[in-house]
Amino acid sequence: MDMIKFPCQFGSDGFKKLKEGTEDYYAQLLSIAVLTEPRTHIFSPKFGVLDPSFRGVDKGLFVLTAARFVPEVEITGLETSIDEGTGTMKVDFSFKVKDGDR
Repeated sequence: MDMIKFPCQFGSDGFKKLKEGTEDYYAQLLSIAVLTEPRTHIFSPKFGVLDPSFRGVDKGLFVLTAARFVPEVEITGLETSIDEGTGTMKVDFSFKVKDGDR
């Protein structure tokens, strides 16, 4: 199922959407996992990664969450950094879509 692009944008036919199975689609799913604290969603309490504010992203939990909720991809890299000027944590991840899942 296609999903609404985040942050929301509008096109000529309503909300812009990401087509299921595309790299952008999976990148958004994984980004949402990084931004979501476990136990936030009552129907999927294990979805998400613990708040990285003071300890960084738990790489193992991120890979486990990706394997459980986005099994079509394999995480190939994960790097975190802090923007010295703003104090904002930046999370960069890379992945590949597994063969046969496109």
